[in-house]
Amino acid sequence: MPQLTGTRRVRAAFTDPLPAVAALALLAVAAAALQATVLCWASVGALAGFALSGSV
Repeated sequence: MPQLTGTRRVRAAFTDPLPAVAALALLAVAAAALQATVLCWASVGALAGFALSGSV
């Protein structure tokens, strides 16, 4: 695998799906813990949409 430098490293960090999925999963768990039903289902829906998008 070639080494990433400069702009490509920054772009790779921003386009990596792991931080987005981790943030949405954390939001879903936090919303469930706070009994914020609408926010919890919204974050679960966002995770499902992200998983099914195919653009990742």
